[in-house]
Amino acid sequence: MSKSEADIQLELLRLGIEVSKFKGKIKNIMPNYTPEESLGDSKESLQLIDDKIKRVDVFSLGGSDYSVASIDTSSKILRTTFLDLVVVGGALYSTERDKIVFPFDTGGRYLGIASYLELIRTLKNSLHSPSLAFHNVVGYEFALDEVNVETKEGVKRESLYHLDDVADELRLEAENILIRQVSKEKLLVIDGPLFPTPIELSYSFQFGVPEEKDKIKHWGRITHRWAYATLIKERLDLIKGKDVVGVVKRLENSRKLRRIPCLTKLIGSTGVPDLSDAEILELISETHCSSVIGLCLIGPLEIKSEIDVKREDIDQVVLAPKDLPTRYAYYAILKIPGEVQSFFRVESTSQTVLDNSIGVIFSSITSDILPTYISIVDNYSKRVTKGLFYISFNVLKDFITVLHDSKLEAISISKELSSGLA
Repeated sequence: MSKSEADIQLELLRLGIEVSKFKGKIKNIMPNYTPEESLGDSKESLQLIDDKIKRVDVFSLGGSDYSVASIDTSSKILRTTFLDLVVVGGALYSTERDKIVFPFDTGGRYLGIASYLELIRTLKNSLHSPSLAFHNVVGYEFALDEVNVETKEGVKRESLYHLDDVADELRLEAENILIRQVSKEKLLVIDGPLFPTPIELSYSFQFGVPEEKDKIKHWGRITHRWAYATLIKERLDLIKGKDVVGVVKRLENSRKLRRIPCLTKLIGSTGVPDLSDAEILELISETHCSSVIGLCLIGPLEIKSEIDVKREDIDQVVLAPKDLPTRYAYYAILKIPGEVQSFFRVESTSQTVLDNSIGVIFSSITSDILPTYISIVDNYSKRVTKGLFYISFNVLKDFITVLHDSKLEAISISKELSSGLA
């Protein structure tokens, strides 16, 4: 049976009404099982310092005389036969000077090469460019070979490295390079957390070690843990003593709030449901911020992380619990006219810096409901990455076959560049 646009709109309207009814019930739906702990959060303690919701009229904040820098990075994966490329671009925006673009203005490793171990070692010996990343920061290659690895459950097949791990590392590496460029500005705003605490850093997350690690001279994916911890330690050294805040805008995979029992008062339930941070903020918004146009702040919270990473290959501690500073954070619900809202976590190592920065960060909001300082670098870093992706495709297509999805993406980017949209 054919459908008109009006039929489709009516179906969506009915769906929206039923979902709204369900949201009223979900706050009291408690799991009849033991929720699986997020391994990345299991070594974190959280305390809600203030359970009163603060309301801020962002439309009356006005301009700020703060000098501000903001940074963000982006990545894309170009897949070809025999090797995959991870392309990374980044940007620093400043109220004091022109944009700084990674890698064009800064140098640094913007292209990760992942392939078979033997091929990577051959390429590495032939090409000596500081811009090409054949290995992680502790020296182990981005090798995709599947090998037998020893785990608690027995021997299984696993890749020596994962492409997502390569992208995560190179973005963090690029961000650290951009942070080094910050000198004149009073406040640094990072698009993302102050420092990442992924599940791979928890020892309850088990990596398999290759059976033939001595023969192939590679310890497998556990080297990603070592490399990531090394980059986090570098990040902590870089931001120490600076006024820095991190603005996390993707909270759908974060589950910190469910571990704060006193939030039941804000949700209006008998217990904190097993939901993501974004879902819990939705419930709080329905209860406390439904009539607010502006900003609702939950917190501040105190977050203490305990991460201990040791390199087994050289018996050396990379990151210890004492290295990680306490963070203070607000969860922010930003609402604009038209019932559109966005959720954020804003964090800093100083509660004073955190309190002082809220008005600065949210003093200007873009049409995509992001703080302007975040939106500018988010969009610009993506444009840089798209450009690098297309350049990589355009050069390498004459030498190696680019796989279908990457080819389509390159064609799409080419059209955007031609039309001026990118």
